[in-house]
Amino acid sequence: MPTEPSSSFHPAVLPDGRQVYRFAPLQNIPGLTHAYTTRNGPLFPAEADVGAAAYKHLAVELGCRDVAWCRQVHGDVVLPIRKPGCAGEADGLVTDQPGLAVLGRSADCALILAADTGGRVVGMAHASWRSTIKRVAMHLIEIMHKDFNVEPADVIACVGPSAGPDRYEVGLDVRQAAETHLGPDAGNFFLKTAQPNKWRMDLWAANTSQLLQAGVGFMHLYTARVCTIERNDLFPSHRAEGENAQRFAGIIGRKSS
Repeated sequence: MPTEPSSSFHPAVLPDGRQVYRFAPLQNIPGLTHAYTTRNGPLFPAEADVGAAAYKHLAVELGCRDVAWCRQVHGDVVLPIRKPGCAGEADGLVTDQPGLAVLGRSADCALILAADTGGRVVGMAHASWRSTIKRVAMHLIEIMHKDFNVEPADVIACVGPSAGPDRYEVGLDVRQAAETHLGPDAGNFFLKTAQPNKWRMDLWAANTSQLLQAGVGFMHLYTARVCTIERNDLFPSHRAEGENAQRFAGIIGRKSS
């Protein structure tokens, strides 16, 4: 049975005609802008820096002057930034600069967008399975707190479309790596399949759990509940398309004055 999308995650159309999806709780913060792009509009290449002009066009469409991104390496590094362009190798970015959006790219990995309730600080984390077991979601909240004085309880965090728990099948190597990094809690995020040494991994639950552990309030946590494998008609999926998969983007920023 197909997973029902969250009622807080809904479509919108940008001025250039591109269809995107947005989370209502982020959209309701004054001065904030964000989006998850879809196939109903330009996609992005797998290589990070090749899409620089397209990233900036998207940021401008959303009301920001510029954009920052990173070369995603499936790790746990989250960087505080205050200038546009490529920030180097990382899997998360946080900024407090008005007019500067932060952008992540995905083709099955969960993109987490976050902001404080006042809209002063925004952040993005690319939560692949490797980044997830290394607790990139927790590091995102830690950087918002340590470098920008945002209390975790004041953060609204949203887990975007990704490979969903009904379709995301992984092997023993992933299960063992999760146990190494997460300990006994890892078992909560895997469901055994009928095949030997095969499980389905729940990226949504794993990242939501980490955001809770980091201090984000339960009522400030949202999940799109859209599986990119199941909805490959709407979002690129590496599992469905292989190496030919392009990328969709998750982007968030404070609008330019």
